[in-house]
Order: sequence, then C-alpha cells, then structure tokens
Amino acid sequence: MYDCSAKRLHFYGKKAAVRNANATISGEKILLMGPNGSGKTTLLRAIAGIIPYQGSIKVDDEEVSRIKNHNYLATNLPEVFCIGVKLKDIIYVYEELKNVDGTLAREMLKDVGITELNKKIYELSAGQQILFRNCLALASKPKILLMDEPFENVDVAKRKTVVGWIMEFGKEGIIVTHEIDMAKLFITWKASLILEGKLYKTIGIGELLSLSLQKGAVPDAILVIEVGENKFSLVKGEGYKVEDMSVIDKIYML
Repeated sequence: MYDCSAKRLHFYGKKAAVRNANATISGEKILLMGPNGSGKTTLLRAIAGIIPYQGSIKVDDEEVSRIKNHNYLATNLPEVFCIGVKLKDIIYVYEELKNVDGTLAREMLKDVGITELNKKIYELSAGQQILFRNCLALASKPKILLMDEPFENVDVAKRKTVVGWIMEFGKEGIIVTHEIDMAKLFITWKASLILEGKLYKTIGIGELLSLSLQKGAVPDAILVIEVGENKFSLVKGEGYKVEDMSVIDKIYML
C-alpha cells in the first residue's frame, strides 16, 4: 500500500500548467484522465521527481523533491530513457540501477515483436518506443507505477498485451490517458479528471462511464467541471454519454 498526496501544487511555464491541485491517493489504481495539454503529464513528471514544483508532493509521507532512492517507483516517461545507446545496453543499465528484471523485459519485448536489441531507441517507431519504455517500467515490478499514455501509437492487439502487463505487474499507481475507450478496460479502477490544470475528485471508472455530460452546473450533479468559461455537469440520466466519447478531448466539441 502507498500514499501519494499533493497540496497547493502549482507548475508554471508560459501559463499555469497545474494550479492549486490537491489530491490524495491511498493504495489505489488510478487513471489520470484529461485532454491533451490539460497538465496530466506535468503532474506525473513532478510525482516522478523529474521536474521542480511549487507546493508539496509526498509519497509515503516523504517529500518527492527530497527522495534520493526512487527504486520503488517506475515510470515510462521518455526523459528517463533518453540514452543514446543500444536497447540491450539500456536494459543492462536499468538492471543495475533500477532492479529491472532483464530476462522478463526481454521476454516482454519479444511478445510485442521487438527482438532487434542492437537498435538504438530513436531507431524504433513511435509505438515501439512506448512499448520499450512500458516494458522496462513494468519489468522492475515497482511498488508504485507511473505511466504516461502507455497506449499512444500502439496498435489494438499490442494494447491488450500492455493492459495484461499492467494488471499483472502494476499493483498500484497512476496511468495517464485521454482515451475513454481504454478506460473501459480498467473498469474496477478509479479515475481522476484533470482539465486546464485543475484536478477533480476521484470517481470509480464504472460510475464515470455510466454518467452523462450536460452543459451548466446542474443540481445534484455527481461532478461539475470547468472548461474555459463553461461548466459541465456529470449526471445520471440524459445528456452526452461519457462511454460514447472515444477520447476525453471531445468535451471541447460540446
């Protein structure tokens, strides 16, 4: 079991990528869902200790910025794997540094058709690069898994393989996605929505998919979210069915 909490969390670039985020995740499997550019990857990078932040992020009551040993945490974020060497050498490095099970990683790569380990990571297709990073993250059998869009540019058959890996090796953690269709494969998990840098309360994925979107702040709404100057309510009953949205970005078309 783990506890991850964020308090008064801010990230700034040209604009606030995440603003005043407050959340607590306790020993849960979470899909962090939001449109492209909503701040979800920025939040994941901060939890992984890759970028600085304002506020507080604690994992098991330890401030992320002060953690010196991240071996119990694994991620597929590309910054972690930007080594210009052969795939087999990256596997060896992560066997030594991150307790990756090299034999398992090579077996997983073979399952998705990546067998030429003398290639460099930039010589792989976009989908293969994500699969390679997914394999190394999961082959470390981490206590906490942080995965950013693990299905992007991956074909349907291999997506199912990745889901199987996550179910087997990703005991707890956060998966970032903007795809509603993929959420349907994690029906027993929970979801936390993030839109335009604002993080909303956690809701069961089964419940989320059963809801509909209506414009405006509706009384008795399960959740009211803000998109630009507009408000949308997640309600039971009539409206635009969440399960009919292939990607959460479609909220901008309503």
